[in-house]
Amino acid sequence: MKAIHLLIATLIMMSLASCTAESSDPVDNSSSTYFLERTYGARSVTYEENNSDNLNLNDLPAISLKEADEILSNLRKHTNAKEEHNILAADKGNQTLLKVITSQTINGKYTFTIQLNLTGYADGDLYYNGYNAECSSSLMKWYVKGFSLASDNSEGNFIFQSESYIYMKVADNGIKYMQIPVSIWGTYNPKSHDASFTYKL
Repeated sequence: MKAIHLLIATLIMMSLASCTAESSDPVDNSSSTYFLERTYGARSVTYEENNSDNLNLNDLPAISLKEADEILSNLRKHTNAKEEHNILAADKGNQTLLKVITSQTINGKYTFTIQLNLTGYADGDLYYNGYNAECSSSLMKWYVKGFSLASDNSEGNFIFQSESYIYMKVADNGIKYMQIPVSIWGTYNPKSHDASFTYKL
């Protein structure tokens, strides 16, 4: 009888040890937003922290960590990227008002469009007058802080750069708003009207 009691006690202790080991197993954290932070430089932000930019983050649908990772992975790889460029020009005296519109569609689903508003002069000077930026996906918000513009005298291009952020609403033991940094880099040549942009996520 003592042997049976000892056996039962041993089994109970092994069961408790197993439960303790499972609860502290780091593999359990693989479904945490920590994965997004480590892989994409994401960080969790409060709704109030970014509501001042009228992003209306609460309008975003909640997606799973798996969905978020799949989207960000496609964006990082520029999966099946398709680019389109359009230049709209209107002469006004000795000025040319320009709208340089570039868009990039990833995997046939996510289109990011940038419109740079510029003023060009006959002597080659170019001035930046603001921008519009849009993302076609309802699963994320895209916030662009603004662009810096610099000339590249060797190539005759103007280079524009910006830091921007993608926001997602992720379900992970509750709702978390995730902010993912995205660096934008592009060029525009006023003589050829060639324009392009790319980003690093």
